[in-house]
Amino acid sequence: MMVQRHSQTWRPFFRVMGPLSLCLMASCGAAPESYSVSEADGAIAPPVTEAASAPAGDSAAQLVSDTQVPQAKPQLIKRATLTLKLEDVDGAVDAIGELLLQQQGDVLSLQDEGTAPEERVPRRVDMQLRVPQANLNPMLRSLKALGEVQYQSVTAEDVSNQLVDLQARIRNLRKSEEALLEIMERSGSVSDILAVSQELSAVRETIERAEAQLNNVQNQVAFSTITLTLESTAVPLPSTQPVGSALGETWQSATQSVQSMTVGLLRLSLWLMVYSPYWVLILGGGFWGYRRWQNRRSVTP
Repeated sequence: MMVQRHSQTWRPFFRVMGPLSLCLMASCGAAPESYSVSEADGAIAPPVTEAASAPAGDSAAQLVSDTQVPQAKPQLIKRATLTLKLEDVDGAVDAIGELLLQQQGDVLSLQDEGTAPEERVPRRVDMQLRVPQANLNPMLRSLKALGEVQYQSVTAEDVSNQLVDLQARIRNLRKSEEALLEIMERSGSVSDILAVSQELSAVRETIERAEAQLNNVQNQVAFSTITLTLESTAVPLPSTQPVGSALGETWQSATQSVQSMTVGLLRLSLWLMVYSPYWVLILGGGFWGYRRWQNRRSVTP
């Protein structure tokens, strides 16, 4: 009787919870809906349906293109090498100076050793130019118009990561400097203040070196270098010397040779005169030995 009474008491509860549990199981088995959380206030946005999240046609491509993250422009160090062959080297050097004024460039170095007529070697001028990177291609086109191109090359080095690393390093060093300055403002012992001061000096020195390196790399990115070689097509002819000057030079060389030979003979005579006693002893000893040998030869039958 007690068991039957308890079963009658729990029967209405099972009648209500049975269908409710089935509904919960059905909802758990269904596909989950996506929710987006706002970073500003933490509120949950309404669920996004498949129709709204997947637009069709051109609208989908436009949405993908709008959501792409813009890529940073690479930081490149560009260097160019150019060899030209032309007739008038001096005129080309003057024209290059005018081109540099137009392109806001400078001459870093110029080497012109010249060529002696006796060498019969074409004249050569080596130059190193610097122009803004945006004007590199126009400058190269203008230079190639001056003569015949023998060799050309353009190289580029990406230093984007190096610049990012240097900037991050400088920021961290600045934070360390600020922290050390705050420590310096606090009261403490003299030894602590001196230790912090030394550390602050080391940090500032490191900041200066990093900033100098950063400025150097940025300048190399902003300005491109051009190594230019100008070679002349004309071979210098040997210069003809007048007959009078040629004979004069020959007479002068002959008289100098006679003077040198005379001086040499006089010096030899002085050496022989100084060593004359030794020569007398040597000659006397030799003559005595020769006479003795002759006497022995005559005595023997």
